[in-house]
Formats: sequence, structure tokens, C-alpha cells
Amino acid sequence: MSGIGHVLSISDLLLIDNFKAAFGSDDKAALEKILFENGIDTEEPYTLEYSKHRNLRGNIVSCERFVGIERSDQTWLKSGASSWENIVANCDLDLRVQLMNMGKNYSNTAHIVSELERHAN
Repeated sequence: MSGIGHVLSISDLLLIDNFKAAFGSDDKAALEKILFENGIDTEEPYTLEYSKHRNLRGNIVSCERFVGIERSDQTWLKSGASSWENIVANCDLDLRVQLMNMGKNYSNTAHIVSELERHAN
């Protein structure tokens, strides 16, 4: 698998209309439609794994979750639901380099600490 990983907890998916019916009856087409609408690239392999994890509502749960690759089509990238990592990975090269450099400059704790120490002396 290549691309950005994406997980969907059953505990979150149960809040979606029609998920219970699709999951309970093994309706693969309906299930994959729901997974696709919620960001999993159903053209790539995905698995169903049991684990203890934090769901989208911040609750720690022990249940199954779908593990796959995040969609990278323009509709998903522009939806507001795509991950930042996915947006950066799928933008043009010049913008990607700029964004990665900005991230290094502003989120590098060691750099910030060294700058603070330098200015304190």
C-alpha cells in the first residue's frame, strides 16, 4: 500500500444511516460506498482490525476499525475532511516543498528551544 493511512472506527460508523444494515448483511457495495464517502480509497486494499483506539469523538473504545488508504481525489482533498498530510502529499511539488519547510521552521521544538536559549543569553 502506498499513500496516507486512514482508519474508520466502527463506533463512529454506527452513527451513519444505513451502516448497520450494510455491515450486518455483508452488503459489500453499500459498505464500500459508506467507506468511500468517509475517506477510504476502496480501490486500494483495506482491512478490518480489532483494537483499542480513540474514535473521532475522543472516546477510547475497543472495537473493530477499517484500516486503509485515504482517498486522494480532488473531491475528497477539497471536501474539508481530508487530512493535512494527504493535502500536502497531493499538492504540486513547489508548494509541497514550501509547506514542508514551513512545518520544519515552525514546529521544530529543538530549533525553538535553541533560539530561545540564544536570545536569553
